[in-house]
Amino acid sequence: MTTRSITAILAAATFAAVVPCAAAPDAPPKPAAEMSNLKVFDGNWTCAGEALPGPMGPGGKMTGSVKSHADFGGYWQSGMVKSSMTGMPAMEGMFHMTYDPGPKQYVLLWVDNMGAYSQETATGWEGDKIVFSGETAMGGKKMAVRDTFVKAADGSLKHDWEGQIDGKWTAMGSETCKKAAAPAKK
Repeated sequence: MTTRSITAILAAATFAAVVPCAAAPDAPPKPAAEMSNLKVFDGNWTCAGEALPGPMGPGGKMTGSVKSHADFGGYWQSGMVKSSMTGMPAMEGMFHMTYDPGPKQYVLLWVDNMGAYSQETATGWEGDKIVFSGETAMGGKKMAVRDTFVKAADGSLKHDWEGQIDGKWTAMGSETCKKAAAPAKK
């Protein structure tokens, strides 16, 4: 076989592989309709609760704030979390949530200033409750975790978090978050 025929075969194979991708889509992609189910997290929130003593620290009363919004063209719900607890350094974290239409599940990603990160999934809202479960890692250790959010009639959100310790789900903390009052219009 000559160099010219090898080049022709490679060019034809490359063209054949590219042609299906070169066709323009009928319309630009849109975020999954299920993303509208995450709008409940939109806004500025103030939170108060308690972290329980455990592998993540000594526990105690905590307060915090959350700023959350639709992001990246509506494909993600993103938020910044800041909290403080007596005797512990201030915590700052960031979350991103989306809906993955392939496995038909919501995905929650988390990172924070303590070096922790996690990935959790949920099948969706069951009434006023959504439960994310997955794995978190911090300081070289991993743990199965669950985050449960419950919508209350007054518009607040209750957030409970648990970790699997010695094979048992163990409560690690709970907080209630309320939307901050909107600034007065001028």
